[in-house]
Amino acid sequence: MQVIRTKDGRDHYWMYVKDGRTLYTLQGIVGEIAEEPESEQKFSRFFNMDGYIRELVEAKIADGYRLIHEQDFKEVVVELTCNEEQYDAVWKSRTKIEEDLDEFLGVTGNGYFLEDDYGPEAIEFVLHVLDPSYIVEPVVEYFEEQYGVTRIRIGQAKVHYGRRLTGLYPAGKNFNRKN
Repeated sequence: MQVIRTKDGRDHYWMYVKDGRTLYTLQGIVGEIAEEPESEQKFSRFFNMDGYIRELVEAKIADGYRLIHEQDFKEVVVELTCNEEQYDAVWKSRTKIEEDLDEFLGVTGNGYFLEDDYGPEAIEFVLHVLDPSYIVEPVVEYFEEQYGVTRIRIGQAKVHYGRRLTGLYPAGKNFNRKN
């Protein structure tokens, strides 16, 4: 669960992430990398972690934060057009790419990886993000440096699973999804 509030023109967040019996608490400013979790707590299997998280969230809401809901996220599509060698490299690394994108979005408090689609013309990665402006440059650099892909387009859908995308990279170049 994640809560957010705007202070001094910047979005500050707290995020509570369960991993088995461990609760990670992250806090920071959306778009900036949080180096380490604020806290890491381990609980017994009998502890009601969901109830505890709800209490933490309620305390933050009382402090002026608002709960983030699914409709707060914007759908962003990263489209790669690759030669055969690049396509194979991306295909073989798809699990690592998913993990890298999800981790990057998580540590910046800016969203999560949703899905990928490997089509005959392009590879698409679908992300749900709070503020797309923070992801464009790092995502482009990631694919250029790690996989040598330079034909990259990033667009934001007006509705989830929308076909028509507003171009974020290259800026202002709107396009339709290929897959």
